[in-house]
Amino acid sequence: MSDRVRIIEHAGQRILLQDFSHVDDAKVALHEIALAREFMKKNQAGPHSMRILTLTEGSRFDSEIIDALKELALHHKPYALAGAVVGLSPLQRLMYRMISTFSGRKLAAFDSVEEAKDWLVRQTPPTSG
Repeated sequence: MSDRVRIIEHAGQRILLQDFSHVDDAKVALHEIALAREFMKKNQAGPHSMRILTLTEGSRFDSEIIDALKELALHHKPYALAGAVVGLSPLQRLMYRMISTFSGRKLAAFDSVEEAKDWLVRQTPPTSG
């Protein structure tokens, strides 16, 4: 398993870190995205229980990678409580909005990792009833 996809802790909460930063090779990017999908499958997260932090700084995205990210966001949807993205360029922010709309996920963009982690741990599971 890649060390780019792993569980970290912040303020006593588990966060799935998906570090796709500084990847400029499409094959590497697609491989890391596939590993993130497998990681979620293996970890059997409960419904709407996983906080997800995705790092994208310094990475390039083409249409194939954008499609893979859309599919990843949809795959994670049943397990995701919330997702935060750090390191988006202005163009990537447009793609991020498209992925957020397409997946119907609660996603937020941040300028710093600490800001994103702080926001993620404040998110609470939906109440039933």
